[in-house]
Amino acid sequence: MSDETIKKTRFYFTNKEIVMIAAFFALMIMSGFIWFAGPTVGIPLHGILWGIILIAAAIVIGKKYTILTIGVIYTLIDFSSANMYGGTLTALNTLAGALVLEALLQMASPYASKLKLDLVGIFLFGLVSRTVYVSIIVFVYGMTIPLWLAVGYYILPHLITFPIGGYLGFKIGNKVKNVVESV
Repeated sequence: MSDETIKKTRFYFTNKEIVMIAAFFALMIMSGFIWFAGPTVGIPLHGILWGIILIAAAIVIGKKYTILTIGVIYTLIDFSSANMYGGTLTALNTLAGALVLEALLQMASPYASKLKLDLVGIFLFGLVSRTVYVSIIVFVYGMTIPLWLAVGYYILPHLITFPIGGYLGFKIGNKVKNVVESV
């Protein structure tokens, strides 16, 4: 194997990238506090904030497996608090969404550089993560939820708000990336 091939196949982040991943992860944790305002505020703002954070992180860091790394870290930490939100296994919803989003972001060259793929990816992140969440609380933990409530309250609003946040994240991420690269 040549050095070029080894560099392309390695899974690593520089110290600067690790710090940026930590910063975006902290933003994700802080955005969780929006739920203290109640579901009327939490439902629309959660999707917008996460869309902004995830797409901006992918663009600013610009390296494959960025979203997957953030998703794994968030899932591992969420196992400790997820029981407040429907059960410990519901923490897997973030990982499921991150896998789908990561796959779509890697289709663009360079990573996360195409708005349409980013928007489809964040839409699917919302769809997959919320569907996994509802599936776990219904089928694993046995919560009885009417179908209209599961779709209308847990899934559908996020299919609108995540792409809005993704679009804003694309715009913000490109501006932040230009600033970070100039420093």
